Amino acid sequence: MIKKLLLYVVSALAFLPFTTGCEQANIYTEVDFNVTLDPSNTYYAGEPVKFNISGNPDNLLFYSGEIGSNYEYKDRYDVPAEEVNSIVLDMQIQHRYGSPDDGALDIYYTDQFNGLSGDGAKDRQDIQAMLDGGMQGWTKVEFEDNGRQTNVSFPVSTPNMAECAENLCIAFHWRPSAYLDNPTGIPMDTYFVNGVVTVNIEGVNPVQHNLKTLMGTALMMDESIDPYLISSGNGSIRLDTDNDISFAGGYVDQIKHSCEGWIFSYPRAFNVTSPDQGVVIKNLQNYMHSYEYTFNEAGTYTVTFVGTNANYAGSSREVRQMTVNILNTPLVTE
Repeated sequence: MIKKLLLYVVSALAFLPFTTGCEQANIYTEVDFNVTLDPSNTYYAGEPVKFNISGNPDNLLFYSGEIGSNYEYKDRYDVPAEEVNSIVLDMQIQHRYGSPDDGALDIYYTDQFNGLSGDGAKDRQDIQAMLDGGMQGWTKVEFEDNGRQTNVSFPVSTPNMAECAENLCIAFHWRPSAYLDNPTGIPMDTYFVNGVVTVNIEGVNPVQHNLKTLMGTALMMDESIDPYLISSGNGSIRLDTDNDISFAGGYVDQIKHSCEGWIFSYPRAFNVTSPDQGVVIKNLQNYMHSYEYTFNEAGTYTVTFVGTNANYAGSSREVRQMTVNILNTPLVTE
């Protein structure tokens, strides 16, 4: 019995170093690193800046401090509406069919519209009253309808830009003539519209929204058809073509209804933005003792390195920041 007990003890002792060695190989280590500027740096725009890295970070994330890569804004999804500097509608409008002298498309925007109700009869009545009342609260986008392609760049302008940034709605009013006296002659006006809405926010890269993605429900005014008829071929407002919006006219004897209709963008806020992004410059698969980055414009930048270590036993994170002053490249004179 004593011999067996001794055998178990010896076996356990023999096994102990092996298991201890396995645990040591995977032990968790707190991240500890430092970043310094290399003495050889010139700090001129267009020339690389070298950062020397020491320590044990498993992963390193780099923020240059430029617009779109600012550590301070890594969790920012919106900004105060007062920081929206401008909103610009850029559109290409093609008047494809119909009389070139018969402008049949009007464009408006407002910060005072909350959308359609979903009750077809009420919506028709409300929108007609709005039109008959002179589109109070709406601003008309002026453009030359020359019967061909027209490029329109129109800055949104209101007494209070912040209100527009918080609740902007864009409306298109399609009102083609029916040509009832010549139903097989000139077709009703057709328009192809493509465009973007560009939002310029203080300290943020311009944010662009494709026009099609902003559009909501159409409202057709002819009581003989579905008030919310949309994307139904000729005689409807379409979002299912290669264009952002197609106002698809056609011949009266084929369509047999009035094509007057509206399409509204979803009333929405435009003071939204994407969080600033860093760049992964190191992970467990690569070693790194230095990193180079080129600033193309002169300025003062707050550069940030975020180091992390993590495994099943735990995780840790450290942030290292420094200010880098980049100068304009000096002129070379003879």
